[in-house]
Amino acid sequence: MLILHATADIIRVITGSASDIEPVVSVMETDNAAPPVVQDIPDIGTMTSITTATTTTIASCATANRRRNVKHISLYNNTTISTTCKVEFSDTVVSSVLANCTLLGGEMLVFTQGGIWIHYDSNGAPYPSVGNAASQAEMEAGTATDKYVTPQGVNWHPGACKAWGKAVGAGTSLTVNWNIASVADTGTGRLGVTIGTDFSSANYAIDAMVERTVTALTATGVEDQTIRNASPTAGVFEIESYDQTAILFAAQDPQNYFWSCFGDQ
Repeated sequence: MLILHATADIIRVITGSASDIEPVVSVMETDNAAPPVVQDIPDIGTMTSITTATTTTIASCATANRRRNVKHISLYNNTTISTTCKVEFSDTVVSSVLANCTLLGGEMLVFTQGGIWIHYDSNGAPYPSVGNAASQAEMEAGTATDKYVTPQGVNWHPGACKAWGKAVGAGTSLTVNWNIASVADTGTGRLGVTIGTDFSSANYAIDAMVERTVTALTATGVEDQTIRNASPTAGVFEIESYDQTAILFAAQDPQNYFWSCFGDQ
């Protein structure tokens, strides 16, 4: 609840840049009698849009011996230009911040009759409380039941795949990937993979597979695969492909390489 006393108290908005902030304010007014008498609901009228970086008074109590109970405040950004919006309560001597946020285009800051400030996105959905987002440590522990997960936070969970990809057998290009910087043909039947965001150490899991170049199981070209010995570091590893039919353990390029990596980053 916000109460404005007599003629000293005001509510003002400080905008940080030129935009088009459309304010709406609703109040109920009483006198200071005992008991107080409700006056006619003040006709505040249509309020002028705030289009510059400035300080604007959006609510006051214009009559002595009166009190105004602020029921609703909304500040809507009617442009694509973002701006900071700081709402202050002031008695012209001392001021206190009531709310402070950055309004992107189409967003709205609302004070409700219940005394709560809500920041809505351009789709009309309220922003979640940042303080309730799981931290990296909480995601890695994987035990909290009272936190929500952000898109970035998903990547911190120990059960999430941190990097994956598919590359053509010659090792010359990536077909699709997540968090892979590049691949390289490091030799016949060898694919070097460079990870985008490195793991915290070389102690992570690599799951690799290759696609055979033929369909017949009796022909040369039935490949198998391994991770090349001593190749994994925090940011690089190699997959080996070799033929296991006519010539045992001969290096051979597959049709495609596939891999996924799990661990701590």
